[in-house]
This record gives sequence, structure tokens and C-alpha cells, in this order.
Amino acid sequence: MQEQKREPNGVAHSSGALEPRNAQYDRGMAIIHTIGSEGFDTLSAALDRLDPDFKRMLVEHGYAELIARPKLALKHRELVTVAVLSAMGNADSALKYHASGMLNTGWSAEELLETVLHTSVFAGIPLAIAGIRIVLSMLSERGIEVKDKTRQAARESTWRESRLAQLLRSQHEQIDSLPAEIREVFTEVAYGAALDGPALSLRDRQLATLAIVLAKENQWSAVRLHLKACAQVGWTRGELTEVLIQLTGYIGWPLVLPVTRIALEVFDEIAREHSSDGAIRSESSEPVEALDARTPAGRRSALAVPKDVADLSPLVARYLEEMGSTTSRFDSIEEARASRLSDIACLTCLARNADADVLAAHVKAALSLGASRQDIVDAILKALPHAGVLAVQYGFNVASKVFGTIDATERAEIQTS
Repeated sequence: MQEQKREPNGVAHSSGALEPRNAQYDRGMAIIHTIGSEGFDTLSAALDRLDPDFKRMLVEHGYAELIARPKLALKHRELVTVAVLSAMGNADSALKYHASGMLNTGWSAEELLETVLHTSVFAGIPLAIAGIRIVLSMLSERGIEVKDKTRQAARESTWRESRLAQLLRSQHEQIDSLPAEIREVFTEVAYGAALDGPALSLRDRQLATLAIVLAKENQWSAVRLHLKACAQVGWTRGELTEVLIQLTGYIGWPLVLPVTRIALEVFDEIAREHSSDGAIRSESSEPVEALDARTPAGRRSALAVPKDVADLSPLVARYLEEMGSTTSRFDSIEEARASRLSDIACLTCLARNADADVLAAHVKAALSLGASRQDIVDAILKALPHAGVLAVQYGFNVASKVFGTIDATERAEIQTS
């Protein structure tokens, strides 16, 4: 293949023709204006001050060369972007910008919120809560009220598998090694919740799931599983390849390149088993969206959630309740206390800004259950050999703020008594 020549005043377009740089820049800016100029203008000014080339490369390479590619609609690119940024938990400004971009490219506020809520299943509730705060803040600024829609159907008391859920479970590499009762609960929790929800269609939800597992890095078995699941619900080889290309701009080439081999293996398998266009067709005439899965909420594990979270939105409150995260099901106070201390150690290991509020809630919950401050310190120190000094320092900072608030409250009560 003859190597494309790049001239100083031009770039090679996907068609192979040389295109003036200003045309590529204009194409990138057109995409940005569609996603939303508000929020980009401030960033643009900052990048110009730092180095004009910084902004030019973002517009020409990030938007013109990646996001403007035609094989995946901009609307679905924004869905992918919001799912990835929510799962990353460390890009608040970008999440706010692209959350607004989801609205500007045709998604409803309910679909946006459920995209972020969906992160809780695969990346954890703390990240979902952090994302919810950002999204609801943006919605409030735009004067948009989230409607509290009723679930499409009452939850069934027993698990009913869909064909997609059956595919997910059957393809999971470790599932067969689990005891039967654990296997059942795992399938209900991991895949029942992942497929449920009234706002997003099953097809869109599965694309968001793929984006989330890609963002979690090095989850190769999950990537393989959800690539195949995306094909099962109708996403084509070309569209899924575009997702991988797009994510080079968010998680980087080193993480995406190993996935390309996995994708080729999945696509080859699909080509052998099904149609040549890269999409697995359902054998049933029933619409894909109707192949749902309902999960009893009482089977879910408990989590200490910041008290103000349920006040953010009725939709959020109900979702967390259904996830089983707002009620405790422990047999004794000792068991509940031990669980909270274990959670504190786990959250310290993560050491993400997005988890700080939830970690603080667990510290308060452990104290209310009779744990001492030394117990809290010991739980945080357990993270040291696994996550390092920076993670432990993060945990101590969060716990110290909780202790300080409690001390200040006690002093105020003494002074007023």
C-alpha cells in the first residue's frame, strides 16, 4: 500500500484526498457546536493561552478525525462518551459538557440520567452517585426537570431470563465454576439490573455497557462478552469498531489496541455463526427491547449512601432503593459493623474523588454501629499493601473530615447546654 503523503498545509481525509487544515478545523468546530458551544468556549480560551496548537489538535484530531467519523451517529457517540466518563469518575467538567451534549443530540433527560445510573452496575454506586450530581446540576442550570416515570411493568417475583441474559451468562468464563445458588444470584444482580430500566432501549443500554467495561481497563473477558452482546442486539461490526476508534481519544491507544485483537476474534466468530454483515439476528420475532429481565430488588447487597442523595431526584431515590442500597439486611449489629469496616478498606483502595462522599457515609455508619475511631483507622491502613501510601492518605483525609465534623458538633452541643 502506498503511504499517504501529508503536506504542511493539509491533512489526509478519510477519502484519501488532501484537505486544507482550515476545512478540517471547521468540520471539528461544527461537531463541537452541535454538541454544545457552552462549556467549550471557556476551555478554548484557556487552551489558547497555554498553546494555540493545543486547541487546534483537540478540534482537528479529537473532533474532526474521531467524533466526525460517519459510521456511528453523533447521538450514539455522545451516549458512549457519557458512559465512559461516568465510569472513569475523574473528568467532571468533560462529563458535564457531554451530558449536556446528549441532550443537544436528541436524548431525553431521563435517558441521560439512566445512562449514568447504569454505571452503578458495572463500575459501582459511588461513581454513579458522583455522575448523578454532575448531571442533575447541569439539568438544573438548563431549567430541565426530570420526570419520574413509572416502571414499564411490575417486577416479577422470580427471575425470567431473556435470550440476551442467557447469552451473557453462558459466555461468562467463570460462571460455571460457581455454586448453583451463587450463580443464580450473580446472574440476577449483574445482568438483571444491567438489562432493566424504562428509559434506555436494550440496544442503547448494551452499547453503554460496552463503553463502561472498556473504560474499566484490562477487563478482556467482559469486553469480549459485551462485544458479542452488542452484536446480539443489532450493532454492526462497523459501528462497534467506531466505538473502539473513538475511545482512543478517551482511554488511550495502549488500552484500545489489545481490544482490537479481541474484537477481530469476536467478529470472526459472528461471521462464522451468523450473517455476514456483523450483526446477530434474533431467532425470535419478538422485538429486542421486549426481551427484558426482571430482578427481585431484595436480593441486592446493602450500601451506605450519603443522606442527601435520595433528595437529588425521585428517580434516583427509587433506583437506589431497587438496587437494595438504602436498606440493611444484616442479622446483627456486629455483622453490619464488620461489613462497613470492610467497605471502608475497599473504598480506600479505590482512592477516587468520586468515592469520597460514599466513603464518608461509611465512616459515619461504622461509628453509629459502635466502631471506634481506631477501628476506622485500622480499616484504612489495611489498604496500604494493596493500594499504597497515596490511597491511605486519601482515606485518612476523608475520615479526618468526618471526625472533625463530629467534634465540632459535640463542642457546639456542650456550649449550648
